Formats: sequence, structure tokens, C-alpha cells
Amino acid sequence: MKKLILTIILAVAAVSAYAADEVKNDTIPVNNSQIVKIVEDESVNSKGNKTTKFYFLYNGELIQASRHVVESYNLCKKHDAKCRLAVVVNKKTNRKRIILN
Repeated sequence: MKKLILTIILAVAAVSAYAADEVKNDTIPVNNSQIVKIVEDESVNSKGNKTTKFYFLYNGELIQASRHVVESYNLCKKHDAKCRLAVVVNKKTNRKRIILN
């Protein structure tokens, strides 16, 4: 009887440890005070069209964002409002991007 209870407890612990390991957060909230700068990088694509990519300098690294996110962040900053941003980390490629949360 003790072996059965011990086996069940170990099985439940193993399942919960596996579930906790599997559910890693890939969305991390952004601390707006750590955003140092917004970078706009203009380049030309293979078809000869001008493109602009937007990046936030956050925690010492450039993280890509969309034009809409940058415009929303600037609007919130202009009116002294809080802007809820999040960093999304792609689990496969480990690439990061900033989104509105």
C-alpha cells in the first residue's frame, strides 16, 4: 500500500514538473523605463523599394517592433500615459519582437 501511494505521488510530481517545464513564458512584460531609444532603419529591398524597420533599444539589445507599436508608444509617451508592451520570444528561433500587450 505504501509503495502504491509513493508511486502515485512520484507520478503526479513528475507530471507537474514536466508541465511546468513545458509552459515557459514566451511573452515577457516590458519595463518602459528601460527603453533607451527607438531606432528607424531605412533600407532598400530586392525590388528597389524603400523599407523602414523599427527597433527598440531595450536592455542593451535591439528588438524589432512594428510601425504601429512605435506610433502607439510615442503617443502614450506624448500624453504621459502608460504603454503596455511585451517582448514575444519565438521558442524555435529565439527571435524577439515587441508587441502591444
